[in-house]
Amino acid sequence: MDEIRAAYARFGIEVEAPTTYGTYYRLCCARCKTMEGNVGDKLLPGMIHTLLEEQFDLYAAGLLGCACGHQAERARTLDPARAEAARTRFA
Repeated sequence: MDEIRAAYARFGIEVEAPTTYGTYYRLCCARCKTMEGNVGDKLLPGMIHTLLEEQFDLYAAGLLGCACGHQAERARTLDPARAEAARTRFA
């Protein structure tokens, strides 16, 4: 779970308490605490990094994440050029 928590923290997402039987965890915006979804703890090592890397452009463009815009802001700080390209492409 530490790897999953650290990966989501880069995008301003907190992994909270288990939701069902200890295998799924609630994802919430670190800024406004809005629930964004769930993640399972059965991901293979390294899989969460691949998943979030593939979703980067969606976070950067504001198409994934919460309405307060925190995840889009975090994406811009992680990779400004890629985030701007994603915003332009999905605008």
